[in-house]
Amino acid sequence: MIQSFARFFTGGGPFMWAILLIFAGAMAVIIERLFFYLVSCRNNSAEMVADAAKALNNDDTNGALEAVSGRKAPLNSILTSVIERHGQGMSFREIRQGVEEVAIGEVPRLSQRLNYLAMFANIATLAGLLGTIFGLQRSFSSLAVAAASEKAAMLAAGISQAMNTTAFGLIVAIPCLIAFAKLSNMQAELAEDLDASSMRMLNYIEHKLEVESRDESAQSSRSPQLGRIPSRDNREDTLSAG
Repeated sequence: MIQSFARFFTGGGPFMWAILLIFAGAMAVIIERLFFYLVSCRNNSAEMVADAAKALNNDDTNGALEAVSGRKAPLNSILTSVIERHGQGMSFREIRQGVEEVAIGEVPRLSQRLNYLAMFANIATLAGLLGTIFGLQRSFSSLAVAAASEKAAMLAAGISQAMNTTAFGLIVAIPCLIAFAKLSNMQAELAEDLDASSMRMLNYIEHKLEVESRDESAQSSRSPQLGRIPSRDNREDTLSAG
């Protein structure tokens, strides 16, 4: 099988090396994206948000940061920004602005280099077609200049180059398109999970700040009423004067 592939590769001419380089670049992108999606972004987002909220209920900001600092995924960075700003006593508007600022830099990481796969698929196909044209030119030129005994061999070599480059270009392009579709679906799922988890955390922070604000308002409204209650000495002085 290896010998067959070697004959196939050498029969395709110089464009086979160009297509092979395209294949190597595509494989590098596929491996990097798979590692990022399956390892770096592998989080139980619901459990992570719940653990962070549980820690914040106990006013444990450090514990909440530990719950979301396990990985360097976009979701972890966004949740870390929310908790840090809440720990600094910022308002909900400032926290939300911070989330938007972090998201501008983190969300594009999910789709980074994905478009390279579509580009590699197109280039591999076009390189194969270009190799086909050069192979056919080689075949037709051999008919004009080669001796009669050599025409058949040169014609066969040119046609072989034309067919091999086309086939190899398609062999590279088809997996690139399949990988692009699969990785795009994974990216979309991670983006939806990021939006849902971020919104869940922001809703929790907003509710928490509203509860704290109502508690502070209730305490401040009770304090003046307690201050207006006359003391025992004042009541006795009032009775003596009467």
